Amino acid sequence: MATFLDVTGLEHFSSIFVFLFVWLVVYAILLWTKILGGNKFVGALIGLLLAIFVLISPLATSIVADIAPFLAVIFLFIILISVATQMLGANIEAFPALKGVFIIFIVIIIIITAGVKIRENVNVPSETQKDLSKTVNLIFHPTFLGTVLILA
Repeated sequence: MATFLDVTGLEHFSSIFVFLFVWLVVYAILLWTKILGGNKFVGALIGLLLAIFVLISPLATSIVADIAPFLAVIFLFIILISVATQMLGANIEAFPALKGVFIIFIVIIIIITAGVKIRENVNVPSETQKDLSKTVNLIFHPTFLGTVLILA
């Protein structure tokens, strides 16, 4: 029975979603951090090129598809913090350290997810595989993640 929650048909469009996601995220980050001086055309061009490079590689496409939900949550937090600061009469620009904190979270998520995906695609002797799988199980265990969240 088909319901509105049945989204298995969207799996065929995952490459298009990954392409658009990479393009928009790179463009937004370049404009938000103003690394290139706020030049919109250069930001859009760099985002387009990176999106094409990600689309060419199946490994990069699968990494981005796995990272996307986590980044969406971080961007949601950015929007909520921005709205909350504006409601209190300040501006998000009044807290420059927040940019660094969010960028660090994004980099950590990218490194962990890329490491796990690459680890799945590389053949490693079984002796080292046991140690790495125990580490991954520890890092992604709900108790450990909850403790990290509480400490953060």
